[in-house]
Formats: sequence, C-alpha cells, structure tokens
Amino acid sequence: MSINKFLLISIDCWRYDALSRTNPSFNTPKFDLLTKDYSLAEKFFVAAPATRPSHTSYFTGLYPFEHGVYGQTYLKMFEGIPNLFQLFADAGYHITGRSERAEVFRFLDYESFITPVDPNAKAQQLGSLEDMMHHLKQPSETPQFCFLHFWYTHGGYGMSGIPGAPSLGLLVNKGRMDEALRFYYAAATHILEFKLVEILKQLDLSEWTVFIFGDHGEGICEEIIDHGHTLNQNVLHVPLLAHIPNVDKLDFPTAPISAIDLFPTITKLAGIETDYQGYGQDLLSPSEIDDNRLVLSELDSLYGIGFLSQKNLEMPHHRVTSRISVDNKEISRYSDGVRLWSLTDGEYMYREDEQTGEFVFRHIMSGEDTTCEDPDRFRDTYDEILMNSNYQHLQAQSSTPEEKKILEGRLRNLGYIE
Repeated sequence: MSINKFLLISIDCWRYDALSRTNPSFNTPKFDLLTKDYSLAEKFFVAAPATRPSHTSYFTGLYPFEHGVYGQTYLKMFEGIPNLFQLFADAGYHITGRSERAEVFRFLDYESFITPVDPNAKAQQLGSLEDMMHHLKQPSETPQFCFLHFWYTHGGYGMSGIPGAPSLGLLVNKGRMDEALRFYYAAATHILEFKLVEILKQLDLSEWTVFIFGDHGEGICEEIIDHGHTLNQNVLHVPLLAHIPNVDKLDFPTAPISAIDLFPTITKLAGIETDYQGYGQDLLSPSEIDDNRLVLSELDSLYGIGFLSQKNLEMPHHRVTSRISVDNKEISRYSDGVRLWSLTDGEYMYREDEQTGEFVFRHIMSGEDTTCEDPDRFRDTYDEILMNSNYQHLQAQSSTPEEKKILEGRLRNLGYIE
C-alpha cells in the first residue's frame, strides 16, 4: 500500500484528557464529527517533554540521546540523520510546513521546511488559514507532505492581554486546579473546534493520511504546572488520532507506542526506502510489537528549558559551533538542571534521576505513586536501550570537552569503560 498525501498536525501541550473521547466534559462536537472514524491510541507517549526534542523524535524516529537534541536548549542535532521533511522532498513530494511559532525550530536540520502559518501576520494566533490551505490544495496527483504546528495551547493558554487574567501557577498552588484546567481546556477547544475543523473539512480523506498528536502534554497538577521541569504522566501521555485511507480501523497494539513509531510507519506507508535502524515500530504491524515493550522518555535541562529568547532567535547560524556551544564556547549551565529518564508499559511509569538514582513508580491514569518491587528491571532495560542503539557512534560527534565528560560518565555507568 503506497499513499501519497500526508498531514501531520502537532498541538503544543496537548495532553491526553483534552479530548472528548477521554474526557466526557470536553465539548467539541464539530471536531468529533469530522474525526469520528479516526483511530485513537490510548497508550501513546512522547520521547521528550519539550517542543524541540519531541518534534525531532517525531521527524527522525530516534530517542533524544540518539538524535542529539537532549533538551529544549540544545542547539543542534547530530549530523547525518535523515528527517521526514528531507526524505519526502527528495522523493518529489510537495512540502508544506507551517507553525504558529516557527522560530522554535531554529538551528535544527528541518528548520528551513517550516514557516509561519500566516506569513503576513505579526501575531500568528490572529493570522489567516487561507494561505496555508492554498498550499494544501494541490492537484490530486501531486504527492504531498504537510506538517502543521499549533502553539495557542502553550504557556498562558490564550489569555495574553486579557485584563485580570489569573496566574495559572498561582491557581494551581492555591489548590484551584479545576479553574486552571478550564483555561487550558478552552485553549485546546479553540484549536480543535475552530482551527482544525476548518482545515479537516476541506480535505478529501480518501486521499489523505492524517496524524494528529501532542508534542507533549501539560502538567497542571501538584507536581508540575507546565511541562519542562520533570517527567510527569500528564506531560508524557498525549493523544494520537490517526486516519489512513482504506484502513477502516487502525488496530493499535496493547503495548505502549511512542512518538518515534510514526517515522517507520509513515515512510513505509509512502514506500520510501530508508536505512532506519531505530527503536520505532511500524504501527501497521501491531502483531510484531512485543507485548512487554517499554517506551523511553528523556528530559535534560542541564542547559535550561527556555529557547525562545531574542539572543537565540537572532543569532547567525554559523555562530552555533556545536549542540551546546556558540563561537566554540559552551553555553551557560542551568543551576537547577536535571537529567531524567522514564520507561512506561502504558499503565505504569518508572522515572529515575540519572544523577542521584532517586526514582518514582506511578500509575499513569490516576497519577498515584506506588511501590516499585523491581527497579532493576527498568534500569536494565534502560541500559539495554542505550547499549543496543545503532546510533551510539553519533554521541561523540562535535562534542565539547564538557559533552565528552557527560558521555564518558554515561559509558562508565554502563560498564563500557573503567
């Protein structure tokens, strides 16, 4: 089966309960009608809790430790990694990449493929969808690969400029969680019911494969308010809606699935040959996915969690001399930075601090911590993922002395060096 029209829609901060199928109080009747035949993955997890590393995992099929964008403020990817935009462009596809915050992808290999949703608007949330839809409406025989990224659900959830708008963090800290969630749900409703409806209703679904997903979720809970500081179930567990022509119902596996699975699934659907050797699985072959699979998520905030500063956005490309250096000088460390990893079986999440060894074991849906009888099971699996990666050789690429120390420490922990 070869399909020649693909639409990937990413909703920033879209967590699992911001959807009527998972939350009966969520009211999006038009979106629900348009997507009633879409398949929902109930155990879908992102590889990182931040926009840059998460999207890079979607587009390469690799975990952050494999593609090099460990965290939000890492500047570049490892060199020589194929990404979906370049693969589809090389295969002759018409490429459309639009984002409400296109600058968040600066310095990444696929940056040049992504432009603002409305190039004529200063504020993208006020922009028109017409120009973008014009690019989507190519002749039927034209193969297309399209990526759309919506940012309105990020940060203040559309409350910027509203007089008297409350601080979401203050609401959460005062125990007014439901009130904070109302603002978040309103922003998610705005994207689904108004923007996506206007896009999806104009597509001929007999021609288009569509994936709608979150790049990460949002905390809005006692442990974390936003998304960049720790690996929390609200941040890692996101919706994935899928429509594939001539596939009545995508039979998702009982095992958890990961953002990295979209890369091999999409390239196979398109009939594009790649030398992919990552951990991603083809979702069209669920029987081949191990029921005991554990999927990995990573957070590295050693260099901070913010990226969208004027200093970063206006810096010429040639000054970025490695993933964490500018003009061959390492960027500033973040004093509260952490390096965390988690593994989930879809029901429970194990999270460990790589630097201290402290861990939590938590039920995904309830958020309740519980006793982990065998943490070594997860530690061994994590070590196996690191050791068996076919992209280990990239970790020494373009490394500063500080990065080499980090790599040596990781290899020492795994027993590769004394």
